[in-house]
Amino acid sequence: MQKPDIPSFSDLLKERKISENYIKELVNFLKHNNLWQLIIDKYDQISSTNETRAYPDQGLIITDYDEQPKNLETRMLDQEIIEKSIHAWLYYLEVFNHPERLKALFAVDDKEFSPPQATNNPILDSHTSEIIGISEFSLTPTGSDKDRTKRTERFKNGPFVKLGRQARIPFVGSANPDIWGSTPAIASMAMSHALCGVPRDGFYSDPVRQADLAKSVFEMLDKSPALIGKEPADQEKILQMWKNNVMGVLEANPQKAQDRFDHLYKAGVRTFRIYSPEPGSGPLETLKALRKKEREENLDPIEIFVGQVVDLDQALALEDAGADGIYLGIGGGGRCTTGVRSGVGINWPQLVWEMRGKLNIPIIVEGGGSDYVAQSLALGTTGIGVTRAVGGGTIESPGGYLYFDDDTGLWKPYRGEASAGMKAMGGRIGPFGFIPYVEGEGTRAYLEYGRGNVPTILQKLNLLLGDAIMGHVFQNVDSIEELQKVGAESLRLSGDGEIALRHTH
Repeated sequence: MQKPDIPSFSDLLKERKISENYIKELVNFLKHNNLWQLIIDKYDQISSTNETRAYPDQGLIITDYDEQPKNLETRMLDQEIIEKSIHAWLYYLEVFNHPERLKALFAVDDKEFSPPQATNNPILDSHTSEIIGISEFSLTPTGSDKDRTKRTERFKNGPFVKLGRQARIPFVGSANPDIWGSTPAIASMAMSHALCGVPRDGFYSDPVRQADLAKSVFEMLDKSPALIGKEPADQEKILQMWKNNVMGVLEANPQKAQDRFDHLYKAGVRTFRIYSPEPGSGPLETLKALRKKEREENLDPIEIFVGQVVDLDQALALEDAGADGIYLGIGGGGRCTTGVRSGVGINWPQLVWEMRGKLNIPIIVEGGGSDYVAQSLALGTTGIGVTRAVGGGTIESPGGYLYFDDDTGLWKPYRGEASAGMKAMGGRIGPFGFIPYVEGEGTRAYLEYGRGNVPTILQKLNLLLGDAIMGHVFQNVDSIEELQKVGAESLRLSGDGEIALRHTH
């Protein structure tokens, strides 16, 4: 039995009967060839509260430092929901890796990175001493002098951008274990052509477990149904690009990062993120040490992203030392309280603007960018960090098909990376059970099912890609690079009245 012929991109995207019949035939093909169970086994493994069974993934966990809800039970999703979610997962996997779309990916991959150039904007140029939140910006429509931009064409073409050493979509999975502490979660992002961090917090403070998680992800990528039916040369290229999207997170300390790097490199990881949540020289020192190690030990080429960057001089120094991209955004994030406790403003919009025309490597932002995709890209960012907006409450996130159940609904924990619960999982408990320097809180990510929603990362990622596409449409541009140019000039500050009108009311 052969894999069914994939419909055209337009038909797969818009023709309901054609696409549903294709997925039905695809599922039958996978079951006939004993490939369906390989997918199910990965989800079964994480559907547990037993960390031994879930290893190397993170299961469904509540610690003594989290909220202790009354009448709390665990519940496995109904089989109907599970099957519908896996079918949707397969559908989006085929859409994201459609042959027509891969042509656009490969074309962008063959190009050099084109950094956004300096330009003029009266609002941004005159507010250099103020911190303006990304939520305060809006774009004015442009492009009435040419044919409209078609959504399907933009989707077929990505939107892709050269993010680091290869073409990727602009969304980047963060390093939060409650979302990315599982094989299916990271693998789903990688197969969608998105960078995604292999966490180093919580249980993954143990470098052995972190490396084992990376190996498990690679095993899932090797057996992906999206590879079947493609030409051998394309299979090899796609698989390597996927694996390069698996990004091992390291400390910003040359000595501490060394051991973790060695474990991850031996596991097959070739993309890394040096991560420090505070300002300091550690990120630069660690980058220099890794580049020296790469040369002296004749390692395979490694891709290194570095953050969190706090000023232009630091960014330029990192570029000069061989960073492939940088991260901006200290104190932001849905569950992070660093900004509150330190008094630090979320100033990455100003930093991005200041770096235009001066920095020649991509910028990834964290802290609100995923809520304002078009504005973030227009400012000059190339990558936007995502956490709960993509992974919260999905079957790919830790716990799999298993959810907590109380009178509020079905949910999974969603904790900040520096929350008490996350630190407790990593063994970072001080005398008398005290957790030092808590800089994050915990909340819940609820199951979203019904009215067209299925709890899979790929559908949520598709919605975010839709935001990027809509940004292209209403600036009437054909690429992220063009959006960074045209959109930068159309950015305006919004008043409270405009913000209220723009949102549903």
